[in-house]
Amino acid sequence: MNVRMLALCGVLGLGAGACVDNYSDSGLRILGNVAPGGQCDVDSSSTTFHDDGLIDANSPLGYVFTPSVINDLQTREGEPIGPKTIYVTAARVRISFYDPDFDDLPVDASLLRFQVPTSGAIEPNGGTAAYSFEVVPAELLAAIGARLPDPTTEKPLSRTTLDVSVQMVGSHGASEVVSNAFRYPIEVCDSCVLNDVGSCDTLPDGFVARTGGSCNVFQDGVIDCCDNFTVCPATPPATPN
Repeated sequence: MNVRMLALCGVLGLGAGACVDNYSDSGLRILGNVAPGGQCDVDSSSTTFHDDGLIDANSPLGYVFTPSVINDLQTREGEPIGPKTIYVTAARVRISFYDPDFDDLPVDASLLRFQVPTSGAIEPNGGTAAYSFEVVPAELLAAIGARLPDPTTEKPLSRTTLDVSVQMVGSHGASEVVSNAFRYPIEVCDSCVLNDVGSCDTLPDGFVARTGGSCNVFQDGVIDCCDNFTVCPATPPATPN
């Protein structure tokens, strides 16, 4: 996983409400955000996708995006695959807010527009590959968390949703290739991934706590805690010998 991010200004001309993708016929296409396995392993042939994301604003790590990417270029009979193999080099990320209250968030522009180095080769004729990289920096999460409103009776959970646009970048031959812009909503919340199951002493034998997401425990999952969130994950009392 590559979490080193480089600032990129003006990398996308596609607005949040745009419906036309100038790169849709480039041959490189993001199919979706694959639901990763238990060790954050990603299978590019999987058809199980997340249609949105969730991450706690208190997460020490950013949101990990795990896309499956396809090479739609086709070879003719007898044509070598090398010239139409796409070599992926980076992902371009653009973040905007659905809630206008966050439009003036005091953060560096490099946290909202950046490029993430990555690598891989995808053969033509429908070849696929999977990747994993951060698309919402932890520094941005902290800034969002500081602005999230306090919970109220009407709105007991404090949250906002990001509009995250991702494009994969690569090359075949001497040409740069840029994928479609894949837009992915990610909800940022305050402590909403934590679930209190009560007193640790009352947990039944064999209780197995949920431990959050496989790529980042603070995203796309629930962490069961006990004793008023002081023990996470929740652990039943030790059985006397």
